[in-house]
Amino acid sequence: MQPLNIDRLYSGGLIANYYCSASCKHCLYGSSPSWPKEYMTANTAAQLCRTMKTLGCHSVHIGGGEPLLNWQGLRAVLDVLQQEDVTVEYVETNASWYRTEAQARTVLSQLKQLGVSTLLISISPFHNECVPLDKVTKLIRACQAEKVLVFPWQEQFFDELAAKPTDEVHTLKEWEAEYGRGYTQKLRHRFGLTMRGRALLFYESMLPHKPIDELLRESHGCTELAQNGHFHMDLFGHYQPGSCSGLAVAVSDLGFPLDPKQYPIITALYGQGVRGLFEIAIKLGFRAQATYATKCHLCMDLRRYLVQEADLDSIELEPREYYEQVYVGLRS
Repeated sequence: MQPLNIDRLYSGGLIANYYCSASCKHCLYGSSPSWPKEYMTANTAAQLCRTMKTLGCHSVHIGGGEPLLNWQGLRAVLDVLQQEDVTVEYVETNASWYRTEAQARTVLSQLKQLGVSTLLISISPFHNECVPLDKVTKLIRACQAEKVLVFPWQEQFFDELAAKPTDEVHTLKEWEAEYGRGYTQKLRHRFGLTMRGRALLFYESMLPHKPIDELLRESHGCTELAQNGHFHMDLFGHYQPGSCSGLAVAVSDLGFPLDPKQYPIITALYGQGVRGLFEIAIKLGFRAQATYATKCHLCMDLRRYLVQEADLDSIELEPREYYEQVYVGLRS
């Protein structure tokens, strides 16, 4: 198989920060309040914009973490996007930053001046563990007043969340009690979760498992790593191949076949699948569980081992904080 080569980009987003006001159990990126409070710089934003445009993409969304936790940082990124002639499709938010109508409308008015016409506002039982529905509702009203479009993600949950006091947060266990046994299990299908990141760790005990030998026998090249229809680049200048959070390609290496010597882990995964990564980890002392839910579950355990126990210094397993932060909030 040829080396992985990301030479074309279509639609994607910039991860402005990983720190967040929430530690949602479904979060692909393992965001939480305990991440370092780092934010994308203007220089990094400019580099990412120029790379995207070279590879054919001229519009992005801005996400996190919670990008609106650092207003000045977000302004700087949006200024760069305007200068680079990159369109902002929407900014993602969980509404936790809402304080008053006047404060929200001031922020929204300035966002419009910076080229933002739409907010994606998170609405789900996952988010409701950390953000009360009232903040969501009031932010939507402020958007309507300022003529900012709202992309409600996902509107299907709104009426369900309104069944309990909306000025409070509510746990998944509370919603399970409200709507019946199996509610949490059904959420992953209704939400359309990507079963990676914290979502995979949260749900793995609810999924059927396979013996590791079977997963290794079934292992084929992870062609998902080549998917470029919905990409993400982060504040550290990493491109995340596929939707594989915790894996990284330096943005400066996009557009060219990846050098197997620089990217042995991604090369092994792309060519051989999880079996290729397993063979790397075994040489460094990895001991597997008897069973795993999916190949992605095994891959996560392999990568966690390489970072946290083997202390492997690798440009591919970034950001390293991810391998701690992805476990935050799973027991609450």
